[in-house]
Amino acid sequence: MQKRMRRRKPLLLAILAMSGMHFSATLPAEIVTGTDELAKLPYWEYRSDYMTLRFVQRLPDQTRAYFAGRGFKQAEIDLIASKCVFQTVYKNITKGENQRVIQHNIRDWRYHANGKTLMMRPREDWKTEWQKRNVPVAQQVAFEWSLLPTTQVFQAGDYNWGMSFIALPHGTTFDLDIAWQVDGKPQQQTIKNMTCAKDENLAPQ
Repeated sequence: MQKRMRRRKPLLLAILAMSGMHFSATLPAEIVTGTDELAKLPYWEYRSDYMTLRFVQRLPDQTRAYFAGRGFKQAEIDLIASKCVFQTVYKNITKGENQRVIQHNIRDWRYHANGKTLMMRPREDWKTEWQKRNVPVAQQVAFEWSLLPTTQVFQAGDYNWGMSFIALPHGTTFDLDIAWQVDGKPQQQTIKNMTCAKDENLAPQ
């Protein structure tokens, strides 16, 4: 009789999991890379059962054109485009009974390259830069709204996007430490071998 019970236990566990009774089960977190279907450029993405965070390369020429269209002067455009830029897309994918509250502060993020550890530059630091340069308020506002917010709380189903700036030369490979909270509990993950876009002209696709 004991032998029969041992044989049936794995089957019983499988049935419970399939029926939804195993509420503590979660999908394993993973980091995936590939080519973004819209941008046609490389991306790196952290995925879990409650959030996705994708970083998509932006070409320096894309950044130049974007801010030229918003009235920035050439010197300011050159300063912006000298940085490594990623389009960042953040999503809270929880719903129903599995809803979670996610919060981030990019001041807690760090990147590592060439033996150095550096902090992300938030909106507020850029605002100080633009004020020193007497950039018109309209351009300051346009820039601020183009960046990923420094801090944000994501309820179930919320999402947002914006640019993230990495102060590294074009083409540099680096590791990025991301940090966030899920229902107030700190989380951290390292995305390895991210690569800044090279400063080159590519034909539209």
